[in-house]
Amino acid sequence: MIPTRDRIAEVVLDVIRKKERIGIYPHVGADGDALGSAIGLALALRQAGASAHVFVDERVNPRLLFLPALDLVSVYADLDTRSWPQDQALAVAVDCTEPERLGCRQELYRDAPIQAALDHHVSSGESGGLRLIDPLASAAGEIIFELIKDLEQLLGQPLLTQDAAMALMTAIVSDTGGFVYSNTTARTFAIAAQLMAYDPDLRLITYRLFHESTKTQLRLQGELFSNAQFLYDDRLVFARVDQKLMQQFSATDTDLDGIVSELRSVSGVEVAFMFRELADGAIRVNIRSNENFHASDFARPFGGGGHAKAAGMTIRHRSLHDVVDLVVDQAGQWLNG
Repeated sequence: MIPTRDRIAEVVLDVIRKKERIGIYPHVGADGDALGSAIGLALALRQAGASAHVFVDERVNPRLLFLPALDLVSVYADLDTRSWPQDQALAVAVDCTEPERLGCRQELYRDAPIQAALDHHVSSGESGGLRLIDPLASAAGEIIFELIKDLEQLLGQPLLTQDAAMALMTAIVSDTGGFVYSNTTARTFAIAAQLMAYDPDLRLITYRLFHESTKTQLRLQGELFSNAQFLYDDRLVFARVDQKLMQQFSATDTDLDGIVSELRSVSGVEVAFMFRELADGAIRVNIRSNENFHASDFARPFGGGGHAKAAGMTIRHRSLHDVVDLVVDQAGQWLNG
């Protein structure tokens, strides 16, 4: 049985009242939704008097350096794991449910006496502890906002601040593509309207997430767009990037942001794939699709997950060439089936 939001709020409230520590864990490669949600929750909990901190695997994505309260975010490699994380009474996974998606931090999460996972993705794995998965939420930010509102009622005090609203608005704007993706609902706008009462800088959020670019990004995109391959009567398009290409352009993962979505926007395309060779040799596959291709269902047999039109998976122990052949073949069967 999946615990309700009320049950999780009660557990969080108990930890707050006991003045114990809460660790917050967004998934590896924390994007705007994962990191924004985590920071928003941490700020609200600290407003309630809790000791809350966010733990991540990597340095914050440069695109997200505008977020408030980054001093509450610690990178795993910089942690003295003999101290703070070992004292946490509650660990909260944000925008994921499987400890494996926490990378180097998964043992810190598992070692907490109580674990809670808050997510809006349907995935192939499960975690123990408390789990709240709401696939109707456009972003984890929506779930966090509603949890904070529950805590406000239980505590009888306001917990949202301008900084928390800025972080949660970033989460929602990120995962709705600026309120244009099909996951945007009346609920999304209702929550966004309440957040706007705290005067977050929506213009800055939108610019930093979607419009700011770099010379490296521009040139790398040009290379990938020029070499993108179209198959199955142009219903499928994919681009691939290996470590050699990344080194050629001195590029980082941030420079790949938005490419797969641009590929999907080509007229007639039903599904777009971005195949990316990671530094450890694993292949990350990002999927964006239109109405006739369920991205999450396709990703699930590969150990991935996500949404109907946006999903991903990581495939290990295979070459980039082999993964491209395997996935493209399977996708062709889907399109023709």
